[in-house]
Amino acid sequence: MTIENEASALAGVLADSVAGPVLLPDDSGFTEELASFQLGLRHQPDLVVGARDAADVRTVLRLAGEHGVPVTVHNTGHGMRFAANEGVVVTLRRMNGVLIDPVARTARVGGGATWNDVLAAAAPHGLVPPSGSLGCVGAVGYTLGGGISLLARSDGWASDLVRSFTVVTDEGEEREVGPRDAEWFAHLRGSGPMRGEVVTGMTVGLLSEGPLQGGGLTFDIGATGSKGDPAVLHAFQEWTADLPEELTSTLRVMSFPDLDYLPPMLRGRRIARVAVALRGSREEADRLVAPLRRVAPPIEDTLAPMPFAEYERVHAEPDNPGPYIGENLLVDALDTTALENLARLDGPTMVIVNIRHLGGALARPATVPDTVQGRDARYLVAAVAPVDPCVSVTHPAAAHDQANPGWALEPFGTAAVGVSPGFTVGPRGRS
Repeated sequence: MTIENEASALAGVLADSVAGPVLLPDDSGFTEELASFQLGLRHQPDLVVGARDAADVRTVLRLAGEHGVPVTVHNTGHGMRFAANEGVVVTLRRMNGVLIDPVARTARVGGGATWNDVLAAAAPHGLVPPSGSLGCVGAVGYTLGGGISLLARSDGWASDLVRSFTVVTDEGEEREVGPRDAEWFAHLRGSGPMRGEVVTGMTVGLLSEGPLQGGGLTFDIGATGSKGDPAVLHAFQEWTADLPEELTSTLRVMSFPDLDYLPPMLRGRRIARVAVALRGSREEADRLVAPLRRVAPPIEDTLAPMPFAEYERVHAEPDNPGPYIGENLLVDALDTTALENLARLDGPTMVIVNIRHLGGALARPATVPDTVQGRDARYLVAAVAPVDPCVSVTHPAAAHDQANPGWALEPFGTAAVGVSPGFTVGPRGRS
């Protein structure tokens, strides 16, 4: 019997065994159930199950195993690398509960919860999660990759704060995995679950909100297609050499086409933006960023006190779904020539390059062993490029070859010390 036929038979059994919806491709709601932030890939399974709780996940894994049907897990799709083209996809978005323990300063987070869900639950207690630059990202998936938070240089990796994960194995057994399961816990914190495992929740430590200074300094470094001025990029390199760990920053460089719908200051221009987040006072923030402001007058400067609830304004990233491919390098230094090449940023595809300043608490040895990549790196250089979804959905290998932004990372390769799995996304060239 084929997997398609087995999946059809499995659907009938699951319909009587789980609380969530069981949908076949012709059923209403099938496509909506598989909605993803990543539009460059599309799951096309034989069956989808919307799990309502861990019991549903246990049942799906046990029965799928008995029928020989492969299982893929899906939540928000931000870090999606491959699309399932057969078997069953289990979606976790209904498992988005968050329970706060204000005394222990922890959050019990469901496998389908986003950081926005966690923040909403934690904020009334004066606590905040170790979330990244976007609140709509799935909290558990982000943390499995290590998790570089808004204030990562002072707070460390998100995975450092994990107390335990709840994992369902391929046999349908549920386990609470913590420090006593040293090897398993280490693998989950950095490398993620093994094949056949589904992480249905975690308990993670929370942080005090405290005063936050956040925003971005935006600089015009030249016209698109011209030899850009690398002065701001060199200044970032020098500036980050001696910063206190209370300040976390990211340099973004991108070129904008000359299109009418863009703001006049961006049309046809190459832009460098430094995102800044600081635990400290306004005066301290102004003092620390003064070297950047002296290099060139910013065309926009939004650095100011802000409540943590508005933290997405720091990186000012789009929160709407899109088709994209991303590659990265962990490096121990920023090469001067590489920065000059980045100021030009001309290549075969449109690309956005982000340079995240690491170090500080991110460089400290893990108290409990893990498999996080990047403790020995000073920067993470990530390149993202749009991909044609009409190509990538049907021919991911061709889309990868066409849109791969790896060319933008090549000049930084001489200082490479590894790759961060969490920043490698989009079509990989195989199903």
